[in-house]
Amino acid sequence: MTTDAAQDILITGLPRSGTTLTCHLLNKLANCVALHEPIDPATLAGLPPEALGAALRQFCAAQRDQVLTRGTATSKAWHGRVPSNPMADADAQGRRKRVLNGMELIVRNVDRADFRLFVKQNAFFTAALPMLTPSFRCFGILRNPLAVLLSWRTAQMPVTEGRLPAAEWVDAGLAAAVAAEPDLLQRQFLLLDFCFAQYRRFLPGRTIRYEEIIRTGGAALAVLAPAAAQLSEPLQSRNLLGLRTDPAARDIAARLLERDSPCWSFYDRAEVEALLTADQPPIGSQYPASSQS
Repeated sequence: MTTDAAQDILITGLPRSGTTLTCHLLNKLANCVALHEPIDPATLAGLPPEALGAALRQFCAAQRDQVLTRGTATSKAWHGRVPSNPMADADAQGRRKRVLNGMELIVRNVDRADFRLFVKQNAFFTAALPMLTPSFRCFGILRNPLAVLLSWRTAQMPVTEGRLPAAEWVDAGLAAAVAAEPDLLQRQFLLLDFCFAQYRRFLPGRTIRYEEIIRTGGAALAVLAPAAAQLSEPLQSRNLLGLRTDPAARDIAARLLERDSPCWSFYDRAEVEALLTADQPPIGSQYPASSQS
């Protein structure tokens, strides 16, 4: 089967930035299939650029064939669908459980061979951008850096401990820096800086802010798929959740605001300060376990 390579699009972004929500929304569109972390990064780690590109092209071709012949695709999923959020809200102990139970996406929205296929991997694609951008259309999802840092603290992911293994496998400098840093928050700052620096260097004009996705009900994703311009989903920002639940939030904000970070190429410090002063209703049961961030 042959297809226009421009229809295979790679999505990356900060962990907990809304990349899964992005896939969830894209899957609502006709002839768009968005896969949530379908690849084990360990199978790609160490490949030189040409071999990495070949492996990803082969993967995309196989997924296209599977969609057209079987009506399924490989993706982390919840009962055959990509959820809007892979993490449930925190339990009484502050733990957040994954809302995922399989690796098969059921596809019912494709009726032509040249559908748009999106493959989303956060850490690995972010670190591999130097090798990916010459051959693939790549986009990054961003989010207010304070909201990201606070989400990392409860996510029960490697980033919660200040590590990003799939990125470290690609970038030896990053791996050495975080391995040498004893302070957890400082390791997370290093990861935040690394990700934003990658997007600034390799994705100029090809980033989408979580806040815009929420504000537009998903229509901001039209840069990925023109049909998304018609989306008007009832989305609600979760950027204040950590501020209302994490007693260390304001100290973390103060340390963030003091930093000379690449994140300020995408966000103004005033946008972080605005979270600190925002006055919204308390976060409560109005947010279901599959909510948006």
